[in-house]
Amino acid sequence: MSRKSRKALAVGLASTAVLAGAGLLGVGQPWANAAANVSFDTGTGLAFTINGDNGNMTSLKHNGTEMTASGFAAGQFESGFSTATVTSKTFNSGASILVSVASASTGVTQYYFARKNDNTVYMATNISKALNPGEARFIARLKPSLLTTSPAGAKTSGFTTTVEGSDVFSNSAGRTASKFYSSQRLIAQQPFGASGTGHGAFILPAYTDMTSGGPFFRDIEVNDTGSAVNITHYMFSGHQQTEALRLGLHGPYALSLTNGEAPTARSMDFLASFIPGMLSNAQRGGVSGTASGTWNGLKATVALAGPNGQYWGQVKSGQFVIGHVKPGTYTATLYAGELAVGATKSITVTAGATGTLAMTGNVPAAGTLFQLGTFDGTPAGFLNADKIETMHPSDSRMSAWKASSYSVANGASKFPMAEFKSVNSPAALNFTLSSVPANGVKLRIATTSTFAGGRPAVAIGSYTSPASASPTPVNLNSRNVTRGTWRGINTTYTYSIPASALKIGTNTLSISVVSGSSGETFLSPNFIFDALALDPA
Repeated sequence: MSRKSRKALAVGLASTAVLAGAGLLGVGQPWANAAANVSFDTGTGLAFTINGDNGNMTSLKHNGTEMTASGFAAGQFESGFSTATVTSKTFNSGASILVSVASASTGVTQYYFARKNDNTVYMATNISKALNPGEARFIARLKPSLLTTSPAGAKTSGFTTTVEGSDVFSNSAGRTASKFYSSQRLIAQQPFGASGTGHGAFILPAYTDMTSGGPFFRDIEVNDTGSAVNITHYMFSGHQQTEALRLGLHGPYALSLTNGEAPTARSMDFLASFIPGMLSNAQRGGVSGTASGTWNGLKATVALAGPNGQYWGQVKSGQFVIGHVKPGTYTATLYAGELAVGATKSITVTAGATGTLAMTGNVPAAGTLFQLGTFDGTPAGFLNADKIETMHPSDSRMSAWKASSYSVANGASKFPMAEFKSVNSPAALNFTLSSVPANGVKLRIATTSTFAGGRPAVAIGSYTSPASASPTPVNLNSRNVTRGTWRGINTTYTYSIPASALKIGTNTLSISVVSGSSGETFLSPNFIFDALALDPA
């Protein structure tokens, strides 16, 4: 071969290496600067391209069909980086690849890992400092023409009237849709996405230990806007969030392409050999122990929370096991349903060891004179609670939020799950006493969440509750019930009502929303009911 031919061949091989994202030789080839785009083909149906300038996934193909929505990125952190340092590394003679996308300005590094014969892009996100805006998510924007099945409540295509902000819409029938109306509690989260004839795209959430909000937190997952099917893995958001952003490596999680079927959850522990900073299972520890108490048939959960992560395990036959825990110190909480019960405990987890805990706690005692709802940290059983996760309160399918009066005798199903200052406050609740307790009564109103400082105040007969009985709640600075969630900070308000304010027979309790703020309709100050209970004082 002539010198000219050898030189041309060398240039060609070098160009091919750059386009593949790495060289052609050896196992674990050192990082290579991606002067051009990085592409990888699994050989069994999935191929993708990462832009060498900003790190966006600009192409995602399934069986040769481009899945990327027109005018969008197939995948990116948040709305993408303007510029990023993109590097790549291959393993096992090019059988797998790790692409690193580092944004110095945001302090975020996004990792993409793929391997032959696996139609999955595995990902992790390292967040080293506070974010502005304060959200962290990976989002894929794919073609609606290919992915035609997605959650109905979050399919906003065709819903043209704005109901709230720029994210809740209605149609001519008064039905509502929003990106918020597709979500699962983290404790029960399964792979999610959308599918169509011959194609499916699903997020495998896998390890959510660095997300925030606890086991019952939920956030946006799938939204068909008509222009794109947005499939989102949230790591942190300001949507009714009760915890701060956790800094460090989030994930791994993955985007899987299928022929339409939903993939099954899977272990991603193998990625510890490839993704910088990811701890292997051997570098983690665990917690096991016992949990006891009176939970009235509710499922019990023990959850850990600390700067290094969040973890949980369900209680079965009085025992629980929590594995895969990063070393660190955690606060342990026992939940009955979604309600924290008993005292929290602190535990330190070390690598390769299992710590032990004994947790105990009881749900609040049932009301002896009356009770509406269940003390479980949710509005389950109240009017409209069965619809609120997938509909706006204004939806035409909702039952009326306001009635002239309510009766304890009719049960919780006839009493609204939420009270809004500008919609259904005050609410008159009738109940009957066969005798008046000598020392009066104690009323408990348990709430799961509040908005704009909304909290309950009550009046009955000659009694009006003092301001001290309705302290200002913690402000989470977020909409709650209008975006499909009741999760917040569970709070119980207690009112001591004197006997002089009561009578034998029918009594009418007036429950109002008090707040220093105001607002229109369902964005007025509000709170969500967990339970109401009345007992002799």
